[in-house]
Amino acid sequence: MIDVTEIAKGIHRISLWEEEDLMKRGLMSHGFTINMFLIKARRPAIIETLLRNTFKRVRRRVEKIVDPAKLRYVVIPHHEGDSSGAINEWLRVAPRAVPLCSELCAVLSLRDFSNREPKVVSDGQVIDLGSHRLRFLVTPYVNQMDSLMVYEESTCTLFPNDLFCSMGTEIITTEDHSEVALRNARELGYQADDRVNLNRALDKIAKLDIKVVATMHGPAVIGHVSNLIDAFRNNVISV
Repeated sequence: MIDVTEIAKGIHRISLWEEEDLMKRGLMSHGFTINMFLIKARRPAIIETLLRNTFKRVRRRVEKIVDPAKLRYVVIPHHEGDSSGAINEWLRVAPRAVPLCSELCAVLSLRDFSNREPKVVSDGQVIDLGSHRLRFLVTPYVNQMDSLMVYEESTCTLFPNDLFCSMGTEIITTEDHSEVALRNARELGYQADDRVNLNRALDKIAKLDIKVVATMHGPAVIGHVSNLIDAFRNNVISV
């Protein structure tokens, strides 16, 4: 399945789940989504690339919103198949697009993996897309060592890398899923209980005015940000 939904003004969530060919090859599991985000702006951007094997089907959806050739930025939250697997496919159709990543991501992988030199962004750096502004938060070890998050200032949308993800195929939820997200993190093991780095990231998030949490897996969450922060900070799951 593929869904495209505008979750905030100009921000489109492109979500895949239970695609039969990907499941047969072990590239996708039952019951959860992988999400990419397209920002329609004067200088359009995508956040995540999704898997290389999803490129053709996702490109067809992007073309209905933005000409891929006009993409200016490809944001890589961390180097992993669903985050950066299709980077070179997107760069081939977007000749002016610049990959954006953390310094650690560039050093460990992207300078070698990407066919175009990535631009390293620093903590707190802002890139203006015209109608939207991306502020970058460098958050190492949340959940990968090369992690960064993105905050879109005009719509107050947080792209928290893999933090706050959950199972399920909902598109948007207004319910508090903080405990569900924490339980998934612990049971699936994608986020180590690293108090130092996790709390540093949560401190950065807590300072932001966030209306939408655009998770990389699971539904986009409207509200309940303080509950999400508290759940991961306190690491308590009800019996």
